[in-house]
Amino acid sequence: MVLMGIETARPAQWLKDNRTALPSVLALLGVAVFWVVGAFGGISFLHDATSPMAMLTGLYLMLVAVAASIIVAVLALTDLVRRFSGQRMARRDEP
Repeated sequence: MVLMGIETARPAQWLKDNRTALPSVLALLGVAVFWVVGAFGGISFLHDATSPMAMLTGLYLMLVAVAASIIVAVLALTDLVRRFSGQRMARRDEP
């Protein structure tokens, strides 16, 4: 089975062939982990906030983290789409 050029039988070979795409893949993986941790109680520390100012500061920090994760995900996806669509177009042009 081939999915986006990834052969499931040989992932090590895919990593060798697409080493330049690895940072984007790792960035997407990091963003996914961030969102999974957040979904499973990553913001529970706000429950024990000692003051409204501490809660507000925590909310602002989370807002920055969410915005940064969205930006990183969009940049990584754009990079991966550009790489793999370029490879697909190059394969079509070959005789």
